[in-house]
Amino acid sequence: MQDTYDPFSYLLSEIRAHDAGLRGDWDDLQRHHYLEVLLIEEAQEIAWGRRHITVIHGEPVDDIEAELLDELFAAWEVIGESGVWSRIGGVPDQHLTLALGGPDVEARLAQALECAAQSNPGHWKLLESAVVQ
Repeated sequence: MQDTYDPFSYLLSEIRAHDAGLRGDWDDLQRHHYLEVLLIEEAQEIAWGRRHITVIHGEPVDDIEAELLDELFAAWEVIGESGVWSRIGGVPDQHLTLALGGPDVEARLAQALECAAQSNPGHWKLLESAVVQ
């Protein structure tokens, strides 16, 4: 089942906007608060047995890299649909995150990691986390 609730993408987008100078009206502690909320959300999902993989890709440098991202997204959709629970989220031109749950989560996570490693043009960073700081 694909879950549409994504506590990570919105908060990470807001932090990214703040870091780019687009959130001048924020309290000084707002960024720190959002990072704490992200860690709590991730810990809760891990406690539920969910696992995460994030590819930090940045802005695609050319059409080939954009196609690699599209292919990775499609492969992750197939992996997600093959199990009990999944969600794909991210921030455009920054990262893509797959969250997985269910009894076969470790096997599907290994598949997702393999797909990401094979798609990587060399400069993408792979994390087993939903939180990108």
